[in-house]
Amino acid sequence: MKEFIHAARQVLEGNRPVDERKKYQVIEFLLGLVHLVFVIYFAALHVPVMVYYNIIIVIGYMSLVAVLQKTNAYFCVCAATFGEILVHSMLATILLGWDFGFMIYTVGLVPFAFYIGYTIQNFKHHILIPATTSLIVCVCYFVVKVISEQHGALLADDYPERMISLANYVNNVLDFLLLWVVAVLFALEINFMHKSLERENRSLERIANHDPLTHLLNRHSMSSYLKNAMKAAEKKRKPFCLIMADIDDFKKVNDTYGHGFGDEVLITVANILTENVRKEDYVCRWGGEEFLILIHAGEEIALQAAGRICEDVAKSVVAQGDTKVSVTVTLGVAEYHLGDSIRRLVEKADDKLYEGKRTGKNRVVF
Repeated sequence: MKEFIHAARQVLEGNRPVDERKKYQVIEFLLGLVHLVFVIYFAALHVPVMVYYNIIIVIGYMSLVAVLQKTNAYFCVCAATFGEILVHSMLATILLGWDFGFMIYTVGLVPFAFYIGYTIQNFKHHILIPATTSLIVCVCYFVVKVISEQHGALLADDYPERMISLANYVNNVLDFLLLWVVAVLFALEINFMHKSLERENRSLERIANHDPLTHLLNRHSMSSYLKNAMKAAEKKRKPFCLIMADIDDFKKVNDTYGHGFGDEVLITVANILTENVRKEDYVCRWGGEEFLILIHAGEEIALQAAGRICEDVAKSVVAQGDTKVSVTVTLGVAEYHLGDSIRRLVEKADDKLYEGKRTGKNRVVF
């Protein structure tokens, strides 16, 4: 029971699709029950043709429930259901008369046809199928109406007005229930597709904005954060700093141990960078073995972060099989001052970085 409630909640929230097999099995089973009621109903009205017809249809629907357990022939099942409801409505109306309200079920077939065309995989976007079936329903509806008005009911029994009115009322209620079920199913399908599209968009956005190897921001996405930081600094006097970090002798690592091992080094360093900054700060892979860190604070906090990164990288060991290597990074720190452009600020951090490279590496230069 808990699993059913959990699954139902997932479907309602749009996090899980409606199970196609179970959906159509439930629909066919419920239609079988409705026709079982019709067996009793037509027996009470002394209409043996409709009694036998509905007995056969009940058996047919229950057989479809069993068939759906072993096959995915959803379109064939829906087409058979569609045809059966249309034939049943027409036959019952011609025999008993228009006032019994059996043709009202054909109205519910129109949205049902579009639902099938929208949800069944092989027929999605084939608007011609539901459009054609809807046209067939309309033609049948008006043909039966004309026949009923001109010739009346084939079974001219003098049924009580109260019985006719009750039958009309029940048929209308059942048809609205059919429309409601189709509408709910349609809403659940759309909700799931909408949530799926949102998840795909977030995934695509992440792919577009992040480096695929290190999962850090890429250079393009970092540019927008840099622009926002500069605007905040100019309008609200909020300080920020940039830290340019570069892995020392990375080319030698690639040449000695291969690019696969070099990738492991990049991932390890990227993780250390992320662990040593705050949630409001941003880290990106600027290019190759270079990383750029945006610190939303003044030089003191930026230098502390750079110092931690330098120490943690030096302590780390990158291992792959029997190969174990320690690497270091050199970092240049630059603080934003009014009048600086983003390009100029990056150049300042880059200049400090290469000053550190020239003076011994594995250090922070400000």
